[in-house]
Amino acid sequence: MKATVRLTSQFRQPLIKFLGKRRLPSEPDVPHPHPQAPPEFRKTFGHSSTNASGSSVAASSKDDATPQVYAQFWEAPSRYWNHRVRELEKTEIDSIMSGGASTA
Repeated sequence: MKATVRLTSQFRQPLIKFLGKRRLPSEPDVPHPHPQAPPEFRKTFGHSSTNASGSSVAASSKDDATPQVYAQFWEAPSRYWNHRVRELEKTEIDSIMSGGASTA
């Protein structure tokens, strides 16, 4: 009983240590290749980043289109509603409905 009193009276100190207040950088980070990147990647790094930004503009304009809304689930493409599980047998359904109790 004394051990319980001693344990409850101690101050609990969490194991996690916080480093301090979070500070956001004042300027955005400039993209640059990894220091260990191959030389051919370092040469094309600036060009590939400009190409990627151009493609993202085209992708964002595609996202601006209104999404299709389906009134019934079967009107959507089958990849959205077609189940990939096998059909359950009657005995399996009975086992599930009985709460897992043995039906034998």
